Amino acid sequence: MKFLTRSNIIPLFKGVVDAIQPYAKSNQVSLIFKPEITELIVEYHPEIVIHDVTQLLCNIIAFTPQTYSVEMNLNEVIVDDETYLEIGIKNDGANLSRITEITAHLTNNVKVTSHTHNETLYQLYVSYNKPEIQEINNNISKIDHHGIPAYYAQISKKLRSHFANPENLERAAAFKNHADGVFLQKINALIMSNLEREGFDPDCLCKGMALSRTQLYRKLTALTHKPPAQYIQFVRLQKAKEYLQNTELNVGEVVLKVGFASHSHFTRAFHDQFGINPSFLKKDNPDNGT
Repeated sequence: MKFLTRSNIIPLFKGVVDAIQPYAKSNQVSLIFKPEITELIVEYHPEIVIHDVTQLLCNIIAFTPQTYSVEMNLNEVIVDDETYLEIGIKNDGANLSRITEITAHLTNNVKVTSHTHNETLYQLYVSYNKPEIQEINNNISKIDHHGIPAYYAQISKKLRSHFANPENLERAAAFKNHADGVFLQKINALIMSNLEREGFDPDCLCKGMALSRTQLYRKLTALTHKPPAQYIQFVRLQKAKEYLQNTELNVGEVVLKVGFASHSHFTRAFHDQFGINPSFLKKDNPDNGT
């Protein structure tokens, strides 16, 4: 499982450029870092970003003639109503736009432009999550009515009050304190990796987090307003809801995949959390109108 990192992303690129400087010097190419922004707090996967930027920089340097330069800048841009970090890498001394191996195997989209016969601009677009309180509140309040009969509309208020999924809780915790966000990420990852284990309980969670029962109770309750046993069930049921809405698994199969002891226990718990029976979320339910 890959954890998102929430931090200022700009120093990451400076570190990459600094690390590649010896390679650039060995190719007798000047490597320059000139970001247009100095701070951008986002949530991102460092290993994905580093892979693309490192590969692109090294390939451009390798094909840039000696004594010429490669310059990297950073900017925040909007493309088709989506916000991206634009990583611009420009070389001089040669037009590299036709060398396809430079951009091969990149994860993110890259635009290649040849301005003159001896200059090429590569624009790498990296998407990211920008944590904001309003976004968190909007995500928490959204309700998926797909597959729920019209006569269940009166329970929408109850659904809203419970639709704070683990990812939204992570965001809310990280917004207040980065360490709390990381703590909750690790809690969620541990529960998810043991989702099918019926016997995975707060004691198992304590051992996995190297915390006493008191420490775990105090910290988890402060962040989620749920004691450990209740939070484990909360995560199980959230994943069950995803399975029911997005897969072909039937209710009985989902019960096993999320570690419940019995079908009846699962149905009661699901109804208590979401206000509806799990069968109403199945795509093949004849009552849902699909």
